[in-house]
Amino acid sequence: MNTFILKLIACITMFIDHFTEIFIPQMGSFSLDGYGSISPVYLTGRLIGRIAFPIYTFLLVEGFFHTHDRRKYMGRMAVFALLSELPFDLAFQVTGKQIRIEALFSYQNVMITLLLGLVLMYLYEWIKMKYLMQPLVFNTLGVMAIVGIGFAAQALKTDYGMGGIVLIMVFYLFKGRKLGVLVGSALTFVFFFNILEMAGLLAFIPIFLYNGKQGPKVKYAFYAFYPLHLLVLGGIAYGMR
Repeated sequence: MNTFILKLIACITMFIDHFTEIFIPQMGSFSLDGYGSISPVYLTGRLIGRIAFPIYTFLLVEGFFHTHDRRKYMGRMAVFALLSELPFDLAFQVTGKQIRIEALFSYQNVMITLLLGLVLMYLYEWIKMKYLMQPLVFNTLGVMAIVGIGFAAQALKTDYGMGGIVLIMVFYLFKGRKLGVLVGSALTFVFFFNILEMAGLLAFIPIFLYNGKQGPKVKYAFYAFYPLHLLVLGGIAYGMR
C-alpha cells in the first residue's frame, strides 16, 4: 500500500465523518452509555471517520523525514491551515444564518494541529542535534518541547488538541518500530481521547501495509481537498438553514 492509497483512504474516511457530522441527525434509537441516544447511521459514519487522523499523522511524519526542505514543508502546511480555517468555521462553527465573530475562534481546524506537530518535530531535531551527547539536557528539553507545544494546541483549541500532538510524536519517536507505534498510539487514545476515538486504531491496518512507495504524484491535491470539501459541505449546510 503506497502513499497515494493511504491519502485516498484518509480523504474518504474524513469526508464520511464530516458529511455525517453536518447532515446526519445525531439523536436516534441506539443507546450508548455516556452518550445518550445516538442514531446508528450517525454513529457508523463518525466511527469510520476516526480512521482519518492517525493516517494523516503517519503521513505527516513520513513527509517530515522524506522532504527535501522541512521549512518549506512547514510553510505549505501553514498556508493550507490558514486557508482551511474559514471553511472549517463555516462547516462546524456557524449554526445559523448570522456569522458570529466569537464562533470563528472557538475551535481550530486540524491542519493547525498538524502544523504544530511539524514545528515540534523540527524543534526536537534541533534539540537532538545540539544536546544528544548530554542525555539529561536532551531529555529535559525534549519533554519540555512536547509539553509546551501540546499545551499550545490546547490553548488554541485545535482539533485533537494535545492528544493529536502526542500521537504525532509517537509516530515520530517510534518510526520503523510497529509494536512501539501501536502500543504508544493505544495509550494515547486511552489517555487523551474518548471511547469512540478508539475506532481510530483500525487505521493501523492500512498503515502497517504501507510499502514505502509514493504512488501517483498529485502534489497539492490532498492538501487542497481539506478546505475545498469543507467549503462545499459548509456552503450547502449554510444554504439549507
